[in-house]
Amino acid sequence: MNQRHHIESLIVVAVAAYAATHFSRKHSKGSRRGKQTRHRERRTVEQIYQCLGDIYFRRAYRMSWRSFWILHDKLCGPIEEAVVEAAKIRKEARRKEKRKRGVGISNRLNPTPPPPPNGTISTSVRLACALRYYAGGSVYDIMSSYGISHTEVFESVWYVVDAVNASFNINYPRNHDEQKKIAAEFKAVSAVEFDVCAGAIDGILIWILKPPLEDAEAIGVDQMKFMCGRKHKYGLNCQAVCDVRGRFLDMSIICGGASSDLVAFEGSDLKKLLDDGILAHNLCLFGDNAYINSQYMVTPYPNMSGGARDNYNYFHSQLRIRIECAFGMFVQRWGMLRTAIPCNVSVPKTISLVLALAKLHNFCIDEAEVIPANLLSQDEQNITGNRNGSVPLVADPLIAEIINVNTTTPRDLMGGGEHFDDAPRHYRRPLHNDALRSRLCNHVESTFKTRPRRREP
Repeated sequence: MNQRHHIESLIVVAVAAYAATHFSRKHSKGSRRGKQTRHRERRTVEQIYQCLGDIYFRRAYRMSWRSFWILHDKLCGPIEEAVVEAAKIRKEARRKEKRKRGVGISNRLNPTPPPPPNGTISTSVRLACALRYYAGGSVYDIMSSYGISHTEVFESVWYVVDAVNASFNINYPRNHDEQKKIAAEFKAVSAVEFDVCAGAIDGILIWILKPPLEDAEAIGVDQMKFMCGRKHKYGLNCQAVCDVRGRFLDMSIICGGASSDLVAFEGSDLKKLLDDGILAHNLCLFGDNAYINSQYMVTPYPNMSGGARDNYNYFHSQLRIRIECAFGMFVQRWGMLRTAIPCNVSVPKTISLVLALAKLHNFCIDEAEVIPANLLSQDEQNITGNRNGSVPLVADPLIAEIINVNTTTPRDLMGGGEHFDDAPRHYRRPLHNDALRSRLCNHVESTFKTRPRRREP
């Protein structure tokens, strides 16, 4: 009896072993097309760091080794949650597909699926892959560096987007003490000590490929609403406010590239807050002539070529131009913005991506991360070799003259919204609410400071 029981036990073990092997082989095909799983050797971020060292790691990932792990500590939980949620969505999609095909679903307990044949992908690797892709790295270089599939690279990109947007915020501060601190920082760099600037505002084009008709219809607009005629590119009008360091205080993306900066700003949540009196007394934003001068938005005097108002314009631009520097740092840090976002990325996902990049930009500034002067050569080649084209980063002599800082900006993405083509007629009429601007102009005149003479080339 004992011998028979022993034989039966051996048979059960053998059958279980065979079933496990069969199950493993059946599910190790890996590819959605049923191909054999490709063996890949996983590599950790630590191994990559040992190969690169401090300098090249910073150039590749746009932050230091220390900052990378500070960021990882903030995001590891949300990344894991994003991975789990995506797995649930895929599982439910498979169940629906089976029902659609009429395939019966077993009521028995499903066996626990085997672990990934090449091992799990850690949250640190997912974060590293995303940062390399945002910086302009080639997906093929990333997948070969970490031993993961092409699909997993892109999934990591979106896991990190979701994690960043869940963990960080960009909202203009409502606290008056914070606003006054921002104004004090602008005052410290103002040659005439303007003490009213609580942020610099401007717009930039987020370059995308022509969105599919169904995407445009889902949003409720025509495809041509995304076409920026001045830049001859499809895109989204991104409105942003920054502080003196180039840190984004507010960002709004609600209009296509055809919209003017004025209309895009008028539809933003920040505009509504400003109308409700969010700013402390005597504080305002500094914008260019794409906006309307008001009690909370101070702009230059148009068409000035001398005199007190021209002097005011110069010192006004000394602060306003900080937003152009911020856009330059933003695009230089995240090189993928120099190319068009692919058309298979929906408009809502594009907006989520850009907001996540802006939040990572702020994180880098908070961690005092300086943008490396040069990209990795392979990143520059990947960006400039993009089949849909790329925009260059060019030195701006006006910025160098006004604030004595050598910086590069994506001129091909800036200035596209400086028009009033879509603005209601009453916006084009001169406004008489000029008290704050007049006071600033009188202040400049009282200092006896003038626009410096232009340097001879």
